[in-house]
Amino acid sequence: MTTLSAPPTPSPRAASEPAAASVCGASWEGGVLSLWNARFAERWRAEAEGRLRLISFYRVGGLEWVAENAPATPSPDDAPLSTFAAAPSAASTQLATAAPAATAATAAWPASFATRETPDDGIAEPVFIASLKFTGPDGAWRSHEFRLHPDLAGSVHRIDGPEIDATLAALAADPAARAGTPPGSALAGRLRVKPNGQMFLTPPAAAHPLFALATPHVTVREVGFVDQTDHHSNLVHERAWLMHPGERCLPLRANLVCVESNAHRGDEGFAWLLVGPLPKVRADWNPLYDFAFAFQAGALVVSACPVGYSLARVAYSGGRAGLTLALDALQRAVHEPLSARLPRLMSNTWGDRAGAANLSEEFILAEIAAAKNLGVEIVQIDDGWQKGDTVNTVSHGGGVWNGFWAADPEFWTVHPRRFPRGLAPLVAAAKQAGVLLGLWYAPDSTEDLRNWERDAARILALWREHGVAHFKLDAVKLHSRLAETRFHALCDRVQAESRGAIEFDFDATAEHRPTYWGRTCGGPVFLENRFTEQANYQPHQTLRALWTLSAYVAARRLRVEFLNPARNDADYRGDPLRPAAYPADYLLAITLPAAPLAWFENSRIPAPVAARWRPLVSTWKIHREAFHAGAVFPVGSAPDGFSWTGFVAGPAAGRAAPGAHAYALLFRELHPDDSATFAAPSVLAAPRASGPVEVLAGEGSAEIRADGTLHVRLPAAQRFLLVRWPLA
Repeated sequence: MTTLSAPPTPSPRAASEPAAASVCGASWEGGVLSLWNARFAERWRAEAEGRLRLISFYRVGGLEWVAENAPATPSPDDAPLSTFAAAPSAASTQLATAAPAATAATAAWPASFATRETPDDGIAEPVFIASLKFTGPDGAWRSHEFRLHPDLAGSVHRIDGPEIDATLAALAADPAARAGTPPGSALAGRLRVKPNGQMFLTPPAAAHPLFALATPHVTVREVGFVDQTDHHSNLVHERAWLMHPGERCLPLRANLVCVESNAHRGDEGFAWLLVGPLPKVRADWNPLYDFAFAFQAGALVVSACPVGYSLARVAYSGGRAGLTLALDALQRAVHEPLSARLPRLMSNTWGDRAGAANLSEEFILAEIAAAKNLGVEIVQIDDGWQKGDTVNTVSHGGGVWNGFWAADPEFWTVHPRRFPRGLAPLVAAAKQAGVLLGLWYAPDSTEDLRNWERDAARILALWREHGVAHFKLDAVKLHSRLAETRFHALCDRVQAESRGAIEFDFDATAEHRPTYWGRTCGGPVFLENRFTEQANYQPHQTLRALWTLSAYVAARRLRVEFLNPARNDADYRGDPLRPAAYPADYLLAITLPAAPLAWFENSRIPAPVAARWRPLVSTWKIHREAFHAGAVFPVGSAPDGFSWTGFVAGPAAGRAAPGAHAYALLFRELHPDDSATFAAPSVLAAPRASGPVEVLAGEGSAEIRADGTLHVRLPAAQRFLLVRWPLA
């Protein structure tokens, strides 16, 4: 037996264990791996060829999700799940030789448990790691790594081995295999649908072994995310299935799938998160499903196939708010390990559509001075600071959007005409003004990011020579798994050698990028390009994008824009939802739950607009640490320009530190009623007392009522209110 920390109490399926606070532990005995902390426990049983089957999973005080008995292995003729019966192709036979084919005694699996607490790679929180490795008689192997975090009711699991590599190769080589159509292969899996609608799904060899849910009475909810925001504005879509034995198999391609107990009115659930790019990015190397659900022999069986990616599974209670809280904890552990940095206010001149036309030393010095006046913390110079021309920096045709190093070996040196003295005067002026300098950068995607090491070296050189520690990464094209791997290698090297000092903004506006889930650390997602030209910037749409995403993606991980409302008002032709229809500080307030982006030229902001922004920026800076100490929950109705909507932020029940507060940022759009009542998220810590709450910004008043709801009054439409109240 290999063990670390105190093992769970004897009854492994009892909802009351374990009880030790902030302890992560594991044991490996008799071919069973047990993992736990103060919030959850799970067990895995070793099976042939290095596979582990989930046999227990529950939140402390919650439901057991896994049935006692493993489901029966389907036969080749069973529907909807079947074993592979067709003869594999020659190519798949050749690839299959790399896969484990023999069984070894589980005692031969070496196990190691460790807790990493030192920030060797910038990770601040302790991470408990349990590792197992199976090696067959023929030398084939499969490794499992589980990561546990004290505040996470679940684990993050990754599988590696030759079979994973062979599966990826099979998928990349055969478009039919990716689609799951015949002939298929044991590695790629197979999907057949008869003319009568009956489905036969053969899981890929690398899929997790099936387990049965303890109850079939669940709702399965697939959450789909959309990026390429230059071409999309509705960024979250959901599909839900009330599971029934007559429902055919559900093979889902998604990053996030939730399973919720109907017996508990949606209060109890667990979420699977595949830590990788969105499915459309992975299309050329994705198996035929990420998650699959099917009724087989009377049981609702489940499988996942995260080939080469980490897979997190977290349990929650409290319905939608509980899910938001659980995903917030997951992102603090997985997507933000490099920093406890608070969101900072960044400006970028590209939002005023001048491109590189205004870039010069004199102009950026003026931008820095105006940034100090506005309270902007990072002045980012977009495309055009560099010597090389992109398609966006030349108006006469030409320029490149890839192949930067081939176009000009000095592409990423400072532009000699725009900045004849280099960056040094700008860095000095920024330091004197108390702001930071950031740059736009486009890694070269040529030949699957073949030049990633040159790009990493150039970014590090700009940091070492000039102290530039903020880079917007744009123009990335992840068209293969190799390109994705090299992109991560670039980011990892930069962040390791800078010891986390360098922060990225990961552009999500076009092409194939990591966006919401594909890059586990390093900085926020640069969400949108919006412009006042042709009425493209719609404040209520920006609010809606943040509101809908924030139920799943931690708001602080999103860079969200506000623009200069004095520009191009005529383009809106009197639209009641045009930017100029709102007080200027309303536009800024929309972005405050996120990482705000001043998407304009600082030096061109009218004085009355700047005067509305400065007090709110100052208030935000005072309170942002407390605001982001807990999760941010969307409340009210989804923004559409005519609703009551907003956000509530605060620690969960039982986790509020002494003196902690909850916050609410609420918006009355063009709604006829001057008051609204908001139910606080069920998982939020309780208010200390009922009565009026403290108004920090905006126009109106609010009070906590005896039933715990927040009643808000805003006398005028298109106004906002920022308030806080003490917690018990």
